[in-house]
Amino acid sequence: MSGARNMFAAFQVAAAMPGRVILLALPVAAATALALATLAIDQGLTAKAEQAARSFGQDVISVRPGARVIAGQSGTATSLSEEDVQALLERLRGYKAIEGTRREDNVPTSAGGKSGRCRLFGVRPRWADVRQFGAEHGEFLDDDDLQSSARVCLLGQTPARELFGDQDPIGREVTINQVPFRVKGVLVRKGSSPAEGDRDARIVIPVTTFYDRLYKRVHLDQIVVQARDSEQATLAKLEGEIESILRSQHKLNEGEKNDFTIRLPSTIAEQSRGVSRNVFYLLLGLAEVCGLVAVFLIVLVYGQAVRGRRGEIGIRRAMGATPGDILIQFWVEGLVTSITGGLVGVLLGMGGAYGLAASRGLEFGFGPQVVVAPLAIVAFASLAGLIPARSAAGLDPAEALRPQV
Repeated sequence: MSGARNMFAAFQVAAAMPGRVILLALPVAAATALALATLAIDQGLTAKAEQAARSFGQDVISVRPGARVIAGQSGTATSLSEEDVQALLERLRGYKAIEGTRREDNVPTSAGGKSGRCRLFGVRPRWADVRQFGAEHGEFLDDDDLQSSARVCLLGQTPARELFGDQDPIGREVTINQVPFRVKGVLVRKGSSPAEGDRDARIVIPVTTFYDRLYKRVHLDQIVVQARDSEQATLAKLEGEIESILRSQHKLNEGEKNDFTIRLPSTIAEQSRGVSRNVFYLLLGLAEVCGLVAVFLIVLVYGQAVRGRRGEIGIRRAMGATPGDILIQFWVEGLVTSITGGLVGVLLGMGGAYGLAASRGLEFGFGPQVVVAPLAIVAFASLAGLIPARSAAGLDPAEALRPQV
């Protein structure tokens, strides 16, 4: 009997029992859909996290003040200072640059009858190279601006758009916390991330101007350390040295918690994902369980079908069908179930991933690695059909035709 006729017979049997096909295809579809949607969302978030790490600087370590609690209210400690920067400059090894910055959130700004609020950063000229946050248009700050505490600024993409629309803001006047500034440039576009929000909603001014003309406070809000390379070993070594130097600088005793927080690019990337990897591991585990249930049901149900169709198998063998013909027919019956479930699962998984990404503001990605797990589930379920098929092919014709007592 030809292979084509064997497969046609298998399709006839499957078409005659749609309920069984649907029942067995459901767990395959569930496993495939869950695995596909999980991996697609995970790949999208991973790409977003990697982009955030690159945007922040893959060779940059961030040091920020730690948290403090006063009268039951949590806040940010004022633990970083210019003296800390100087101590790091003198004692730290293996760095490329070290910059301290000041920052103020929710600062009122206005220009030409329009107003808004943004984050204000006081920086030095070197900060642009360290953070890869230079001017897209115009010029960045220079040493003369720093020495004279000049009232000049660079606008991020968001305040530039909100205050000036399509007009060129360079050379125009903008009021920052009731102090007039001249716009010297527009910063490069950085986008947003769960870790830092809208990174374009900022204005940059000289750090001396920040202190002399706006906010007279001595503490720093961040210290950034640029390593000589982006190797994990280099960053880990610098992290340990930074912690040791700052603990000594802050006179922290052994056992006392750090009053500062060190963040590596890997930390930025993980925070930018917005969803813990443990959630994805759990979902993939559930998909694996669904796959195992599908395999168990296929073996169980088709094994029972073999026992119920012993007479049919015996007649076919008596008419000249070989064990290979029986194997192909019964395996293709299981294959139809597995492929049907896989196709339905792919459609549900793609639709579910896209819908979830759109409704929750998550990222959606698709690549070869997204397809591997769903294909593996379908292949595993298909191979499971070989177990009852081999059992059917191994039946002795005489034994199969003997009436069951």
